[in-house]
Amino acid sequence: MASKQWRPRRRVLVVDDDPDIRLFLCDMLAHWRYEPLQAASGWEALEVLQCSRVDVVLLDLVMPTMDGLDTLHEIKRHYRDLPVIMMSALMTPQLGRELLAEGAQDWMEKPVRREALSVALLSVPTLSGRADHSTTGSGDA
Repeated sequence: MASKQWRPRRRVLVVDDDPDIRLFLCDMLAHWRYEPLQAASGWEALEVLQCSRVDVVLLDLVMPTMDGLDTLHEIKRHYRDLPVIMMSALMTPQLGRELLAEGAQDWMEKPVRREALSVALLSVPTLSGRADHSTTGSGDA
């Protein structure tokens, strides 16, 4: 019998200044068998990236001190190929297009819906097919 090759769980860094949203997203990601990491600010996210392997970043746009756009620029400056999915309660299609032009992989509105997060994660080439993205149950963050 052939044994399965061991592969590490994919790591998703959740960056949001709202602890309830971070907890909700991390719980959902863990349920989908990702390994969630979290940061409460752009600065903290950059520190996490310096010492941890991360496969994708979920990044809030509106945060104090260092906003999501500045954080996106810093991530792309140091980790050019790292996919970043932007989130915001202020998201519009126009803003989403601007964020894609700035280097984001994808974008979504807050409150984040399970289905939207699942689709966004499955669009990341390094993550597709790696987790059970069951969208049963309700709840948004």
